[in-house]
Amino acid sequence: MPDNDQALENYLKKLMEIQYDTSADTRFSEKDLKDIALEAGLTEEAWQQAQQKAQGHLTRGKAHVNAGNWDEAATELESAAMLMPHHAEANFLAAKALMHRGSLHNQPADYDKADYYLNRTLMISPDYQDAYALKTDLNSRRRLDSQASTQQTKTKSMVKWLVIGGVLLLLIFGYFSMYNGMVAAEENTTQAWAQVENVYQRRADLVPNLVETVKGAANFEQETLQEVISARAAATSVRVNASSPDANGLQEYAQKQDALSSSLSRLLAVSENYPSLRSTENFRDLQAQLEGTENRTTLERKRFNEAVQAYNAKARRFPYNLLGFEPKAYFSTNPENQETPKVTF
Repeated sequence: MPDNDQALENYLKKLMEIQYDTSADTRFSEKDLKDIALEAGLTEEAWQQAQQKAQGHLTRGKAHVNAGNWDEAATELESAAMLMPHHAEANFLAAKALMHRGSLHNQPADYDKADYYLNRTLMISPDYQDAYALKTDLNSRRRLDSQASTQQTKTKSMVKWLVIGGVLLLLIFGYFSMYNGMVAAEENTTQAWAQVENVYQRRADLVPNLVETVKGAANFEQETLQEVISARAAATSVRVNASSPDANGLQEYAQKQDALSSSLSRLLAVSENYPSLRSTENFRDLQAQLEGTENRTTLERKRFNEAVQAYNAKARRFPYNLLGFEPKAYFSTNPENQETPKVTF
């Protein structure tokens, strides 16, 4: 039995060589195949068994064709056609099953096999009309599948570019959204700084009236008065870029404003020695306005630093830090000069 198995294997290999040799277009009869089997070492009995096996494949293959089970039909009928390359029906049905399986699973290789078995069918039986009809159907399916594949490729390409375009649009919109967010945060710091300058300017505008009022007091300390005048001139001479205040500029500005606050504190302290000055309504009104201004500067400094903190936190956070916005400096003053001494009249 093992010898017969080896001989059958040799026989099948020989058949495959003959069937897939493009130059071998000779039509084999059953006798030719039997001779090949005997040369391969098969016994007469084994040859008959091989034919019976082939008939079994053919019978089962027909049943699967009738049931539309193309996967099973292709497997059975291809085995039958391989064992019986001289059998027109086996080759035809193998071609039919392979064509349907190829169409079902979109396998072009099955179309090639179906075409091969159709050619063998027509070589064995040139008048096999069903083979011609099947060949026409096969060519039509190949053409339609080719068109569908081309369309599918175009669709995939279009979808790919649509996805790429969508991603690019999201990135662009995301960039502009982040950029606009940073611009808005920067504008908040600019507006907050403008308010800081406004309240300090309001205080500076009160100083001339205060000086004129104090000048009316007899024997008032001229040194203290001159110190206030000089400090005001120095404070109003410093300019800070509102859109981008740097640390050095803010420090200089704070120092000048602190100096003015200090000189005003001394002036108000000295004014306690002049009851007649303190009794004037104009002086009391200026005193109250200065105290209100000092409270306002404390609030606006706090708001500015909060705006800077919000801006810096966003500017340092990924992916905002890729936009190139530089962190901003905070504004701080000497706490000792942040309150005007309260004078009781």
